[in-house]
Amino acid sequence: MNAILLLLRLTITQLIYTLSDFIPRRHKAVMGCYKDKFADNSKYLFLHWQQQKTIRAIWISADKQLIKRLQTQGYEAYLRWSLLGVWHSATAKFYVYNTYIGDINQYLAKGAVKINLWHGSPLKQIEFDISNGPLFQVYHPQNIMQKLIAKAQYHQQYVRPNLMVAPSDMVKKLFCSGFRINDEQLLTCGNPRTDYYQRYKSEDWLQLQLPINTQQVILYAPSWRDSHLDSATNIYTQAIDFERLSSQLQKSNQCLLLRLHPNEAHLATEMSQYPHIINITFWDDIYGILEKIDLLITDYSSIYIDALQYPCDIAFFLFDKTHYQAECRCEYSYVAELPKAGIDLFNFVELQEYLIEFAQKRHTVTKREAVHSYQAFNRSRLLHTFWQHQNRCGLDCLDAFVQNEQIVATKKPA
Repeated sequence: MNAILLLLRLTITQLIYTLSDFIPRRHKAVMGCYKDKFADNSKYLFLHWQQQKTIRAIWISADKQLIKRLQTQGYEAYLRWSLLGVWHSATAKFYVYNTYIGDINQYLAKGAVKINLWHGSPLKQIEFDISNGPLFQVYHPQNIMQKLIAKAQYHQQYVRPNLMVAPSDMVKKLFCSGFRINDEQLLTCGNPRTDYYQRYKSEDWLQLQLPINTQQVILYAPSWRDSHLDSATNIYTQAIDFERLSSQLQKSNQCLLLRLHPNEAHLATEMSQYPHIINITFWDDIYGILEKIDLLITDYSSIYIDALQYPCDIAFFLFDKTHYQAECRCEYSYVAELPKAGIDLFNFVELQEYLIEFAQKRHTVTKREAVHSYQAFNRSRLLHTFWQHQNRCGLDCLDAFVQNEQIVATKKPA
């Protein structure tokens, strides 16, 4: 895209965005999710608001099947560029999303109160804190052309939220830095995605058709490796012999649930053909089963931070640690000082040995007893670091916020 086209795009999109600030906003919320999914914090706040009637909540997506499914379930949902999708995006007072305003509509959001619930805990550097990797130039353009590209192609990344949720003071500090917002723009409380299941029952586990005699369920949920954006290589089949793993799982009466990041969902197909390996990458999300699994295997993903609230064991499979540290986003410096939530494994042989040992563990000690033995002290410290304010329900705090905004609006002179 040459400079003239970039300038034209920038002019048009900024004009539309600016004009959206003059459209009267009504007391309703439009909500969406990354990759046009129905997942994460915005999903659970949406479901809560539907049940409690806190505010009129409308789901926006470009996925026709998803919109049809939600409408069939009795929810209000519209395609992003449909007439009603555009109307509600242009007139809703609240935008509620997990990543960027483009989860809903990045060109019609200027006059709205933007509530970014984010989709993870900051282990890797986020947004304006990013200091390396392919995302660096998005937030730190170095010359005129890069700045023009950033403004034209990454408009939504530069739109600051009006409100975020932070479950601890540490997370609050990092969100302020990464998004360039101030303390007053943070609600200190739990996340909707975990608070939801403290109040409502999950039926996600019923979707699974586990093999007969399954005694342990293992969730493998690795992080997205942004250094492989343009690569066709399946790094997971290179790191793991899934045929041998499947055979071992069958002998140990274990079942592996495979959950890749949405940006790598296409890689899961060739790994899901083996017995005792179930691909759940296509699920909306996995928060409804965390309380049921026996073991979480991840790597650099913050999913383990959510899992700290449940009794599962945690292990880290870091088969590409050297490459990841060199090519992907750096971690925040504080991460090196965190206590370990579980064992580090660096190759397939170590992974196999650990799973065999874990299978034998069930004969000698229960899952909960295992967690509360060698990991108890570490988990206590980690819970304080990341879930310091988990006693304040995020659903209730966000209810109070939108209700207070309505009260303030009604008191304003006409």
